[in-house]
Amino acid sequence: MQKVRLSALTGVRFFLALWVVLFHQASPEGYLSGVLSKLPVVVFCLFRTGYCAVGVFFVLSGFILSYNYALDHTWSLPQLVRFGIARLARIYPVYCVGLLLVVPEVGYALMGRFSSERVVEQTGLAVLNFTLLQAWIPRVALSWNPPGWSLSDEALFYCCFPFISVALWKLSGFRNLLIAGTLAWAAALIAPLLAVVIGLKGFSDVPATSVAGYTDVFWPYLVKFNPLLHLPDFCMGIVLGRAFHGLLRQRSRLLGRGYYLYLPGVLMEIFLIAHSNSLPYPLVHNGLLLPVHALVILGLALDGGILARLLSGRWLVFLGNASYSLYIIHLPILLGVNMIASRLFSIKLGGVGCMAIYVVAVVCLSAIVFKFIEEPGNRIVKRRLNAWLDQSLHAV
Repeated sequence: MQKVRLSALTGVRFFLALWVVLFHQASPEGYLSGVLSKLPVVVFCLFRTGYCAVGVFFVLSGFILSYNYALDHTWSLPQLVRFGIARLARIYPVYCVGLLLVVPEVGYALMGRFSSERVVEQTGLAVLNFTLLQAWIPRVALSWNPPGWSLSDEALFYCCFPFISVALWKLSGFRNLLIAGTLAWAAALIAPLLAVVIGLKGFSDVPATSVAGYTDVFWPYLVKFNPLLHLPDFCMGIVLGRAFHGLLRQRSRLLGRGYYLYLPGVLMEIFLIAHSNSLPYPLVHNGLLLPVHALVILGLALDGGILARLLSGRWLVFLGNASYSLYIIHLPILLGVNMIASRLFSIKLGGVGCMAIYVVAVVCLSAIVFKFIEEPGNRIVKRRLNAWLDQSLHAV
């Protein structure tokens, strides 16, 4: 079966990454924190729920991987290793750039209150972050480069993908796929529902637009960032990939008419986000919108309509390809600029103008990082590690 280009899904990645950038502009470190309450309610809710974009990325990850890899048979050991090499080459070079951008701030903080205990602590955090293990320990999930927690989750997804995807690929028929998707949604909601029932102060008793106000981060961070609790999102993407494969094989009438799915999906996303002030934070963060995300992703993959055409434009596809770099570097740059402004010039940046300059600058920088670090780094890591694998196989 001939592969089709999923340009609209690539283009939408830019807006998802931009949503995360705007979310951090609404945080205490962001340039809109002082004026956010003056914005219209819908805009306020949009800024404060940007964390939802990460859930869409998780579903997209499962969908794209299931589309690009053969899943109708068990993988051999060399196939498993080559998959691991491809995933490492894809995420790790830019991920390391994001961590290295944080090093000056960490060093400055250490020099301000230097002690052997703090050196040991930061060394341990560095090891956890560089090995993509930080999200497994709730209290340090947001250490160093906070967006990196989702890459820690992705690392688990990649380890599970060759096994879970082959099992899910055996499903066929609309009914079975619908059941699998419903089970994935139910699994995603177990932890946040328990949090709501138990009642975690400042977490389960606040709306989805609230800024974290809990004193003990262990249980909230466990629910929000633990890799196992986000695995259902990734599995939903694999189920969507299986459904999409079936629609392609059957030459479904939905091909080229994806707006039947993504338009209702987008409208429901907007409605739920606009009313997020009345929805519990844990549910919105962890999976309530999962079926809606699925509708949008499958619809855009099927293509068709004005929105899909706009997202498939040349420049949006380029920015979509650079979206991972944008996601990884935007917060270290924000924190670095704020540190320089406050500690060297004793000023606090803020306002719509500062935000606009920052967003344009960080988008341009992400494009540069994509062209000169992410793409070359991907090629170099894959070439060298695959060469090592070939030599090892020949030596056996």
